[in-house]
Amino acid sequence: MLSLHLDIETSVRGYVLTDDESFLRPFLVATPRRNELIAAIKTDLTGEPQARLLMDRLEQSSDRQFQLALSNYSDARQGRQSQSESRIASGEGRRAMDAIRRDIAALDRLERGRLAEVTSRSEGLRGNIEFLASMLIAGLSLLLAAVAIVVGKTTRQRQEALDRAQELTARQQAMFEGAVDGMLLLDEAGDIRKLNPSIIRMFGYSENELLARHNTFLMDQPTDLELSRAWLSRVGAAGLEGAGERLEFTARRKDGTSFDTEVAVSRVSDGRERRYIAAIRDISEYKRAEAMKNEFVSTVSHELRTPLTSIGGSLGLLAGGAVGELNEKAARLVDIAHKNCERLVRLINDILDIEKISSGKMHFAQDEVDLAGLIQRTVVANGSFAAAQGVSLVTPDTDRRVEVLGDPDRLEQVLTNLVSNAIKHSPRGAKVDVVLQQSGSSARIEVRDRGDGVPQEFRQRIFGKFAMADGSDNRMRGGTGLGLSIAREIAQHHGGNVSYDDREGGGTVFWIELPAISEMVQCSSASADLPRVLHIDDDRDCLSVTASAFDGLANVLSFSTMEDAERAIHEHSFAGAIIDVGMREEDGTTLIPEIRQRNPGLPVLLFSARDEDHLAAAADAVLIKSRSDLSEVVETMMRLLAERETQA
Repeated sequence: MLSLHLDIETSVRGYVLTDDESFLRPFLVATPRRNELIAAIKTDLTGEPQARLLMDRLEQSSDRQFQLALSNYSDARQGRQSQSESRIASGEGRRAMDAIRRDIAALDRLERGRLAEVTSRSEGLRGNIEFLASMLIAGLSLLLAAVAIVVGKTTRQRQEALDRAQELTARQQAMFEGAVDGMLLLDEAGDIRKLNPSIIRMFGYSENELLARHNTFLMDQPTDLELSRAWLSRVGAAGLEGAGERLEFTARRKDGTSFDTEVAVSRVSDGRERRYIAAIRDISEYKRAEAMKNEFVSTVSHELRTPLTSIGGSLGLLAGGAVGELNEKAARLVDIAHKNCERLVRLINDILDIEKISSGKMHFAQDEVDLAGLIQRTVVANGSFAAAQGVSLVTPDTDRRVEVLGDPDRLEQVLTNLVSNAIKHSPRGAKVDVVLQQSGSSARIEVRDRGDGVPQEFRQRIFGKFAMADGSDNRMRGGTGLGLSIAREIAQHHGGNVSYDDREGGGTVFWIELPAISEMVQCSSASADLPRVLHIDDDRDCLSVTASAFDGLANVLSFSTMEDAERAIHEHSFAGAIIDVGMREEDGTTLIPEIRQRNPGLPVLLFSARDEDHLAAAADAVLIKSRSDLSEVVETMMRLLAERETQA
């Protein structure tokens, strides 16, 4: 009984301290055995009240010791290692074992007393008692032998587990120390706990100079420690896609020189606390080679532009009859040369665009771009190409004005690429739909063709540089293989993306998705019979909901800038105006004189967050946004319009 509880105590303690589940085998074996042994002892003590009382106490002590072992096991299993270790250190298990020893000793004394009593009653029974004692001793000897065998087996298993752990540790240590890349072991705070020789060679510091320092010490421009620790806390474990996080940074050697590096950081665990492995690679040579390549490509491309322009211009003049009419064969040869010259110019322009994007030299304007207008311009520009291919471009009408912030020329370049690709890969007589959609704050333009779709083997590299689907048919369609790569880069610089889906029924849907900055809802019941009201406000949401509130009562033209509003005043006549005072550019009330000069007597309603006394003198009515709702705005404006009509 005592050895059984010792097995329970030692095996669970071994698991808690080593996190090695092989230690749990004695615990798992002893658990059912304990219940069987207690039941057997109770059966033997039937009819002895004092013995049953002692046995109940022993059972309670056994339960207490078993519950402690089970709690330690559960906490260790669920990662609460510190609670298990604290409970072991408190000595609760030792005290439980002491209680078991006392209870077993008490039972033993009671048993001996019974033997002595039996001896005193009858000497004739002495032989039987001695025989019984001998049997008990023999049984105990067998039990001790069994315990010795179990302990020996457990010890052997523990040693084997320890040998495996040491072998694994040695292998990991060899990999860590022998890695070509610099390797750092970081603690939860980002401090360096271990480093390999490559770090010493790479940075020039000794091991003692780096241990316990924060990893940002190796950066040329160290970041804020709190920001660094917050970033580190979000790093995950390595998986099928590689390290938890990758990034590039400029490092600083001990001698003060800096160099470019790439670091891959992954979270690991040693069973007690979170640790991180950082693999650092010197990429300065790669960066220099990349810069030389880009410079070479840029230089060659620029140098080719001038002669190609002259060649293209000359061929165009020849094809146009500048030196007289060419015979059929000469005209055909000039046409081939001219088309290939244009193709080469497009290739050079694409290469230059890729080089500019890669080097960060491409400038992106930040203008408000109306996507519906962008679609119309692109469709018109590609109309002749579509007609030559026997393809029709379709743009469904939309009642939404969706705007994004970006470079209109670059966005048109992206959409032109998607539309021209759809035309190239569509059969004659087919349609290509260009559709504008919006979902929440995301705007999306879809270009839907009815071609053969994207080949399965080409999908992994479709957005790569110089990527073109194999096959003579695809090659005959022309192209540089750079268009989609450039399109995606431009979209990503605008905070969006370009990708594709299979079209239901055949074909492909290429799309560009961008963050929308506005959604201008036109009144669905707009009518020439309704009064036209000008609304100026730099809050786009306010413009949208106000226009909706006047639905069926007035045609509201909404503008978010003073410049657009001034242009509208010269192009349209209005029956009334709703103006926000606190515009971004200037005071909205500065438009009132110009409005009334072109529309004498026109009622003006100031709907603003400002609450200033002088505003009442500048307009026919003033409503404060924090005190008035849209129903008051509609009611006030409709009343002013009615009064003006009555006076007229």
